[in-house]
Amino acid sequence: MNKYFIIGLVGASATLMAQTPAPGPVPTRICVVNLQSAMLSTKDGQAAAEDFRTKFSEPEEKKLQAKQAEITDLNDKLQRGANTMSQTAQDDMRKSLDRKNTEYKRAVEDFQFDRDEMQRKLLDDLSAKMQAVIARFAQENACAVFLDVTNPNSGIMWIADQVDVTRQIVDAYDKTQPSSGTSAAKPAPGAIKPPAATPVKPPATTPAKPPTTGPAKQ
Repeated sequence: MNKYFIIGLVGASATLMAQTPAPGPVPTRICVVNLQSAMLSTKDGQAAAEDFRTKFSEPEEKKLQAKQAEITDLNDKLQRGANTMSQTAQDDMRKSLDRKNTEYKRAVEDFQFDRDEMQRKLLDDLSAKMQAVIARFAQENACAVFLDVTNPNSGIMWIADQVDVTRQIVDAYDKTQPSSGTSAAKPAPGAIKPPAATPVKPPATTPAKPPTTGPAKQ
């Protein structure tokens, strides 16, 4: 699985950091959290990631791979028959190939849109719960500043272990939130990876185009 399970985490981070905790000890501590890692490391986060993978990502990627295989197979047939097929047969095959390439491109775009929407919905409930956990933690631990270092371009060059509270936030969440997730062991915050949702790329070999005709219209 690839890169981005969390589409819109920056917005969620801003909401979480903006909440002001109730009065408590005089805040003096700097607290740093990798919010993306924390959310994915909770039991609820792991359950959401698994649900996303099994119900959407894997099935849809298999469909895209099947479409890609059809394109590759048709392109191979066209290349092999270039010297034996009639011009009419070649033109018909090229039109079919153009149509399949167009359908594949649209399927990839639909996949990406649906993926982003599903990821956002999966995180809505988790973000609200995490907001309350962070606010409570900040109050109980006198955090004067809470920094989210999910973005590698945050400008923070080095963090002491003493101020990184990512693991503590995960533990606090799992202790206070009833979870319907799995009982699998939680990976370390820095090691967790979002589920892949990147569709397969179109075939590297593009079909030859007819001399005068463009792609067939739908």
